[in-house]
Amino acid sequence: MRKEAFLYKRLLVCWIFIFVFGHSAGAYQDKGSQRSLSEPVAFVIYSKWRTDTLLNYPQGLLTPHYAVTIVAQRLDDNTAQVEMLIAAEMKNYTVTIKPVTLTRLASGETTTTVAGNVVTIDQKAGEKLGTGGDKIRIGQTTTLISVSRTVQALEITWSPKNEKPDDPSNACIVRLGKEPAVIVNGYIEGAPVK
Repeated sequence: MRKEAFLYKRLLVCWIFIFVFGHSAGAYQDKGSQRSLSEPVAFVIYSKWRTDTLLNYPQGLLTPHYAVTIVAQRLDDNTAQVEMLIAAEMKNYTVTIKPVTLTRLASGETTTTVAGNVVTIDQKAGEKLGTGGDKIRIGQTTTLISVSRTVQALEITWSPKNEKPDDPSNACIVRLGKEPAVIVNGYIEGAPVK
């Protein structure tokens, strides 16, 4: 009986590990994820990116960086949901979300055209992630955005509010679809991490 209980516990631990890390492994590179947006995933995705990336630097997880994690999904013809996590050493920032259509030019560039109401969110970064030398603050927000059927993506910009002039800003385009689109933009010493 003890052997069966031990095997059952071991199998359960393996299953949980596979479920948590199997679903999030590489999720920050995928354009879609099978998870529902009702379950917050931005923190899990950021944590994986942070571990996978920062451990390659001499300071490890304490390497100065900033990152934005976005999980966006079209819920229906009129609504999209955006879950966003910003990790940065700042206390206040502004998020701007623009519904857009995309046009591919002959040069290969893609341009955006605003196709709906722009949403602006003033956000506090929240609590520090860790203790000691880790100064990263984590700010998370989830919001619903009105979109029309023609909207193909969201252009999301975040920038510091009343902070130092050299504080980081970031802008990205997230395509909308039935499945969640996941993006992580991370920067170390001002250079993007791919």
